[in-house]
Amino acid sequence: MRTPVSALLCLSLVALPALADEVWTTPIGDVVYEDETDDGWAVWSYPGLDARGTVYLKDLAGVYEGRGAYAGIWVEPESPGIELCDVAVTNPATGESHYNWGRVDIVFTEPDFPGGWVALRGNCFNDPSDYLIGKPVTAMTEQEQ
Repeated sequence: MRTPVSALLCLSLVALPALADEVWTTPIGDVVYEDETDDGWAVWSYPGLDARGTVYLKDLAGVYEGRGAYAGIWVEPESPGIELCDVAVTNPATGESHYNWGRVDIVFTEPDFPGGWVALRGNCFNDPSDYLIGKPVTAMTEQEQ
C-alpha cells in the first residue's frame, strides 16, 4: 500500500503551484526563488564568485502562470579585483547601495510553473553579454537522478 500512496503524494507535489521556493539547475549551480517584496519584485539567489548573488525581477512576484519576459537587476558583494560600476544601485529589498551590479532580462521557456528560463546579463548599464539557462528542479527530476 505504500507505493500508491507515495506515488499520489509525489504527483500532488508536482502539480502544486510554486507555493514554496522554486529551484532551477544551471551550469553555475542552483538558482533559488528566495522571496518577494511588497512592491512586486521576485528575489532570486545564485552562486557568485565569493558569495551568493541576488537577482531582483520586477513584476514576477506571485506570478506562477502566464510567465513571459521580465527585466531586473543582479547584485553581488563587492570583492577585491572586481571592476565596480561608476554608479551605485539601490537594492530593492534592503535599500542598501551596491557598486557591483548589472541589468538582467529573463524569458521563461514555458509560461506556467514549473518552467525553465533563459537569462541575459550585463554589467552596470552595459548591454547583456552573458547568458544562463535554468531548468526547473521538480520532485520528478530529483527522483530521476
